Amino acid sequence: NNNDQDNGLFSRQTFMILSVGIMIGYLLLPVLMVQDLGVQDRIPQLKMEGVVAKQQKYYYVDPYDYSKARSKKTSSTGADETITTMPYTEVTGQFRQQQLSAGSSHQHEKEAAKLDPQQTFSSSTTFDISSFFKDLFPTLNDVEKRLVENTGMLSMESLPTATTPFVMKTTKLPDHARLKILVTGGAGFVGSHLVDKLMMEGHEVIVLDNFFTGQKQNIAHWLHHPRFSLVVHDVTEPIHLEVDQIYHLACPASPPHYQYNPVKTIKTSTQGTMNMLGLAKRVRARILLTSTSEIYGDPQVHPQPESYWGNVNTIGPRSCYDEGKRVAETMMYAYRNQNNVDVRVARIFNTFGPRMHPNDGRVVSNFIIQALQNKNLTIYGEGKQTRSFQFVSDLVAGLHSLMNGNYDMPVNLGNPDEYSVADFAKYIKDLTKSDSEIVFLPKSQDDPSQRKPDITTAKKQLNWEPQVKVEDGLRETISYYSRVLDEAGEIIPTGPGAAKPEA
Repeated sequence: NNNDQDNGLFSRQTFMILSVGIMIGYLLLPVLMVQDLGVQDRIPQLKMEGVVAKQQKYYYVDPYDYSKARSKKTSSTGADETITTMPYTEVTGQFRQQQLSAGSSHQHEKEAAKLDPQQTFSSSTTFDISSFFKDLFPTLNDVEKRLVENTGMLSMESLPTATTPFVMKTTKLPDHARLKILVTGGAGFVGSHLVDKLMMEGHEVIVLDNFFTGQKQNIAHWLHHPRFSLVVHDVTEPIHLEVDQIYHLACPASPPHYQYNPVKTIKTSTQGTMNMLGLAKRVRARILLTSTSEIYGDPQVHPQPESYWGNVNTIGPRSCYDEGKRVAETMMYAYRNQNNVDVRVARIFNTFGPRMHPNDGRVVSNFIIQALQNKNLTIYGEGKQTRSFQFVSDLVAGLHSLMNGNYDMPVNLGNPDEYSVADFAKYIKDLTKSDSEIVFLPKSQDDPSQRKPDITTAKKQLNWEPQVKVEDGLRETISYYSRVLDEAGEIIPTGPGAAKPEA
């Protein structure tokens, strides 16, 4: 009997121990999942925008006006309010102002604006027992979504496929052709336009940005899309993701920004590129580096072909950027040759368009902002130095073609039309009908005397060349900065060598 009792007791104890063990294991399952996903180390860096309920109808909101639209309050009378948005239109080739009713179809947007940015789970204020247990025992898919996705609010079907200088005509791809794509620096000027194209094609896009120069408003219109993820992270630190392609754009690109912290700039170009190459190697992703025409320095060959080795001052004030990108290119091809990493390199020439930082410090943004405020247009030097300017949508098309083509050597992406800086200042003054005077200040050190791309390789290998006329692009950019100035009141442009301006 005693043996029977012992056996029974043993069985009950065993059962209880096993039951407790199973419960503990089940509770620990989300933690193990997080570790398996390789994101445990970056949980504190992930910025979620809250989970909002999906609605039947969604509207596209222009990124600049998005924050203003979301900040509107419902009137005390409860009447519907009007939200002004700026959707793209195929008719005019530029922004068309449209009034949208913000009744029940925008209620989810108003609610989303009230959410705590750090909120990661349910946005509901009422207790739901089923949601409670779903939060307690998430599936692997739930964990992944909570960590790296924003859900709700914007549907692809609401985005018009428009042919404009700002957004190229984009065909939505079939499901089997869609990829998971990482864009470092995706909240920046060029990166955000690239994200627009990739999202409109139907890809799943992860933006990685530390917001040193990137701005959240550039990608605000995607923040709650189920295929869009935002990870606040610095590329100088490793990260573990599963992706098919990597567009590596992360690095300050304007002189005031990259000269603000030269050591950090070099680390971003070198350590950041090494981290992205390591990721590409691990997951066998194709990686594209956005290099720069600055690797040619003050060129002694004109125009500059990809075969030109450059003329760079290795210790000058611009060298942190120039040399950093040259090393990054070297690393790309070292990884290709040694580890069979599939690489692409784009050497980008002067690019302009909406979403340029108001204090970018280069001639397009400076001249337009000065002209719109009827302030002096400042030229550093005699104005005889030449530049070529491409609109951002042309650059995005070139990056996309390079990434998805077979050519794996460096390619110049720029507009071969060349302007002297003085002539360009007069051009912008005329377009804005400004009363500004043109003044000349001392030339900045190592400022290139001429810059013009030879795009023979791009034409031959990518079937690419600029499509947007400089005048059309400038009109779009002037319109954009007019809205920025209406909001800001006044902007003082930043000159060469200045510290990083406030966002």
